[in-house]
Amino acid sequence: MLAENALTTLERMKLMLGLPDVEDEKTDMVIELLINRASAWIERQIGRHLGKHAYLQWYDADGQQELVVDEYPIVKVEYVKEEGKLVDPSCYDYSQHGNVGVIYRDEGWLKAGYRKGLAYDIVAPKRVIEVSYTAGYVLPKDATEDDPQTLPADLEGLLWDMVSQTYTGLQNGSQGLSAFAISDVHWTFDKGIRSEWMQLLGLYRRY
Repeated sequence: MLAENALTTLERMKLMLGLPDVEDEKTDMVIELLINRASAWIERQIGRHLGKHAYLQWYDADGQQELVVDEYPIVKVEYVKEEGKLVDPSCYDYSQHGNVGVIYRDEGWLKAGYRKGLAYDIVAPKRVIEVSYTAGYVLPKDATEDDPQTLPADLEGLLWDMVSQTYTGLQNGSQGLSAFAISDVHWTFDKGIRSEWMQLLGLYRRY
């Protein structure tokens, strides 16, 4: 069974492996386990969820113009509240930089925090900005005619490469693999992770 964060479908993966017409329960289970494992690894390397989900999160009131949320690309902002008060949507915008998770406000977001010292300066911001939003890509398994896939093709292609390499190694007697356990689908490559994989993942990380 594919995990919720699976970055491809069983049918697509079998097509890439040259197995579109193979109907074997054990083969399908192995491929699904490899898809799940590779999908989880890719998400960990990028540092965020890739599937489209709704979030309710709180952020520091540091007075900056850019409010940077954890998940992206931003698809929709339901609302933003500062200390429980709804912010007028016309005051902020995410159309330009929502792809990297930034909600911009010209006048700046609320600055509020803990004060200390003779000058009573803010020494630490309070987490009192509440954001309800939807972010992430439409994954291949969730895509419909009305809501098509938005996951970048190169990320799905990366998963295809990872699963293909591992599956081929298994079929060839695990050549190139120093360890493999089907119970938790953990594998270790003798040759290490390919540099082009890491370069591609770097394009989708926030630095």
